[in-house]
Amino acid sequence: MPRVIYALEAELDLLDIVDFISRDKPKTARLWLQRIRETCQTLSAHPNVGEVGSRVGYLDCRSFSVGNYVIFFRSMNDGMEVVRVIHGSRNFGYFDR
Repeated sequence: MPRVIYALEAELDLLDIVDFISRDKPKTARLWLQRIRETCQTLSAHPNVGEVGSRVGYLDCRSFSVGNYVIFFRSMNDGMEVVRVIHGSRNFGYFDR
């Protein structure tokens, strides 16, 4: 099974997502985290899916939407690296390095 590595920024994004949703719906927050991580695992086996581009300022980055969230990732030899997970309504230009 291909591996998935989460960059520090992606891990922090996931913590923020869970924190925000769990204020009103703790169970829903856990389900969203599970859904995002499962999607990342699926993407790691199919690294050429998703939209090509570096909308968040990372080279060789693709994006794939899951619900209202956009997963930004790049392919590696043995899987993929998730670089960010951002709500789709946010201004991606804000995240440029």
